Amino acid sequence: MREYHLSKSDIDVVMKSIRDGWPKHVSAVIKRPKSLKIIEMDDGSIDDNSILVGESMILIVKDGTILPFLTMNNLLVLFPSVTVDMGAVKHVCNGADVMRPGIVSMDEFDKGGIVGVKDERYGKYIAVGIASVSSYEARAMSKGVVVDNKHYVGDKFWEECKRRSIA
Repeated sequence: MREYHLSKSDIDVVMKSIRDGWPKHVSAVIKRPKSLKIIEMDDGSIDDNSILVGESMILIVKDGTILPFLTMNNLLVLFPSVTVDMGAVKHVCNGADVMRPGIVSMDEFDKGGIVGVKDERYGKYIAVGIASVSSYEARAMSKGVVVDNKHYVGDKFWEECKRRSIA
């Protein structure tokens, strides 16, 4: 595991990726950090399995996609979300994808977009993923994967940030 600060040009690459990959209304509120530390979880590159820590910002990079960390509520509320019943919480927090039968409500979202996953009882974010289908398609489904789970409570990103007292 390696940890270092990104150069200004690397920070610009991260910010461009956010501008290109996130909805306009979300990327517009993200300010370019003066410094950004990367914690590489594997021996891979900046494009995979990393935690990015800046002033008032924690992001993760998984499978080449930059996602907000689960404790970044001020950022997560800007993304669409799905709410799952309490029976699905245990499975989602163990890394399972979000299946249609477990969803009790959902916002509007497009296929391939970032989606937050909240529990029904407390409304807390328990996962962040990528939509496998649009919300329109999901409403017509009775079974199948709706959100591909990328980051969840208890995963290696969560545990590493907890260990370092980052989040």
